[in-house]
Amino acid sequence: MRGKICIFTILLLGLLVILAGISAWFFSSSGSQRKIRNVLLISIDTCRADRLSCYGYQRKTTPNIDAIAKEGILFENVVSPVPITLPAHSSMLTGTIPPYHGVHDNYDYRLGAGSVTLAEILKDKGFTTGAIVSAVVMDSEFGIDQGFDYYNDRFEDSAGTVPIVQRKGAKTSQLALQWLEDHKNEEFFLFLHYFDPHAEYEPPEPFKSAYAGRLYAGEIAYADYCIGAVIRRLKDLGLYDSTLLIITADHGESLHEHMEKTHDYFIYQSTLRVPLIFRIPGVVGSKRVGDIAGLIDIVPTVCEILGIKAPKPMHGQDLSPYFGRRQPQRRDSHLYCECLTPQRRYNTSSLLGVVTDRFKYIQTTQPELYDLVKDPHEVNNLIKQQPQHARILKDRLKQILEQSIRRDLPDGKPELDEQARRNLESLGYVDGGGAAEDFSFDQSKDDPKDVIEFHLSCAEVYQLIMNKEYREAERLCKKLLSERPDFDGTYKHLSRIAEEEGDKDKAIAYLAEALKVNPDNIWMRNKLGVLLSKEGKSEEAFELLTESLRIRPDQTNAHNRLAWLLYQEGKTAEAIVHYIKSLRVKHNQPKIHNLLAELLLIQGNIEEAIGHWKRAIHFQPDLSEALNNLAWIMAAHEDDKLRNPSEALQYAQKACELSEFKDPDLLDTLSAAYAAVGKFEEAIETAERALKLYMDSGLEKKADDMQHRLELFRQRQPYREKL
Repeated sequence: MRGKICIFTILLLGLLVILAGISAWFFSSSGSQRKIRNVLLISIDTCRADRLSCYGYQRKTTPNIDAIAKEGILFENVVSPVPITLPAHSSMLTGTIPPYHGVHDNYDYRLGAGSVTLAEILKDKGFTTGAIVSAVVMDSEFGIDQGFDYYNDRFEDSAGTVPIVQRKGAKTSQLALQWLEDHKNEEFFLFLHYFDPHAEYEPPEPFKSAYAGRLYAGEIAYADYCIGAVIRRLKDLGLYDSTLLIITADHGESLHEHMEKTHDYFIYQSTLRVPLIFRIPGVVGSKRVGDIAGLIDIVPTVCEILGIKAPKPMHGQDLSPYFGRRQPQRRDSHLYCECLTPQRRYNTSSLLGVVTDRFKYIQTTQPELYDLVKDPHEVNNLIKQQPQHARILKDRLKQILEQSIRRDLPDGKPELDEQARRNLESLGYVDGGGAAEDFSFDQSKDDPKDVIEFHLSCAEVYQLIMNKEYREAERLCKKLLSERPDFDGTYKHLSRIAEEEGDKDKAIAYLAEALKVNPDNIWMRNKLGVLLSKEGKSEEAFELLTESLRIRPDQTNAHNRLAWLLYQEGKTAEAIVHYIKSLRVKHNQPKIHNLLAELLLIQGNIEEAIGHWKRAIHFQPDLSEALNNLAWIMAAHEDDKLRNPSEALQYAQKACELSEFKDPDLLDTLSAAYAAVGKFEEAIETAERALKLYMDSGLEKKADDMQHRLELFRQRQPYREKL
């Protein structure tokens, strides 16, 4: 009898083992793939893990995310490779580290086509892909939109008229709810980016009052509230149980630890440790994982869960083995991190690091080693006590760099105009300076720790300028010059102050000084050329811009400014050449298409001009100048082949709507378009309105021309003009 019981026990245990194996196989292969129809990746910008209540924060900041964590897998020790939005998201969406994908800052970088994003992977497998981002730092201009069928990166104020640099979480969620409704019957990948915890911390009520004195936590609570609306819509649409849901962040926030106010300077855990939670359909129960993980692990994990072969190279590792009952071992527990901002901005040493389950090593002029288990706030540098351990991690860091740095990255850095730069500045991001990336272990330069106070003063200057406190900003700049006279950024600050106050000569002089300090800075060279051209110093401007193009021929801003200078001198053909070269570099410049079309029209190339006007409104449908120019030719040109009255009327009506029917030039065109389609009563009424506006403005010549056309319309004749 006892033998039978033993046999039965053995059989039972064997059956349990088989069932466990079948269960594991069911999850890791086709079973999970059948259950998962959708993927939702949510990134909360600037969200340090320890401010979420599911990560131990004392206040209940994240009830909606907490609920997801109770149904999923929460990784407690997650590292971002870089504390800066664009490069961190580039790693999140490609599974590769910055030395490979080549994006190291928010300025002067674009994710190249050689990097494969999660959106591209899933789109290739038939998923509809969409993204809704919440700040200009994630603009499609920077290449982060690769693989998305829909990428919403346009923000407007409540009136829909003034461009802004970010949107609140409620608007992001509102757009997400509509997108989910529109695509509920499709397999989809949706990426949502919430920017709210980013400085300045201004949560709306009731979060502002509820978290008075802790507004950063209040911003996270508000983001959680907005995410809750999306989760509820998934449930209402019956999509929740078929959606792989991932909640994470790009980086954290220092909150004055190590003297850093926000982020993008040091690589301590306050700015690198982020949340990461997976909720997987078919996996029941919650789990917390203490092993180290990284943002770069998201892509390979999603690919494995869906049964998709991840592209190579992939620096991240598949985390799906953690979703079972066992606690597997990570193949490699060394995660790379960096911040090149101090080096690129102040010519210090770079900050390069490697993080393990327990230790962090930071390579810089004064290297650092921390025991993250005993010293989570990184206040006790162990570099002298444990030199051997530091040497091992230093060697591993060298190996990571040797294996990942790409030498074949194309020079695809974006060229930002003045407004784009100021938009980034308004979010607290400062131009990196344009210096080349330095991954060498050069210990002869200043240590970033010794330059932090100077860095904070520079940030204060930007804030003073934005607040128009120019005298105080100028006083602080003079102090900065005395400390680091070789820092070109201070001269740029002084130039901007002078420009804002209308002292163009002073602005030019400061920029000239900046160029002496850093003659290779293309942006400063071009900016100086623009200021000189505006002051009528065309010859000096022409020389600067021409030299700038010799250094780097693919600059749209330099080509465009040279084209304008040449046109002013009557050299239309040469101006056209520069506009064409500019558009070859960057074809989606609507205003340049419009200007080129006007010059082509002067030369008699009407059909080419029409083509460029159409391209202009393709890229910017509300560009009234292009709409008006197209409408005029299609309504009034004497050549029957070029006229298209019905299309002219559509363009003219849209242009007038944009100006609220208050621009007499646009009304003039609209009246001609009405007459061209035979609507003479509307033509007469519109022409009379335009005539009155011309007369009220004292524009006698235009009023006379309008009177002539009005007489034609009263005689029920359209207007024809040889252009």
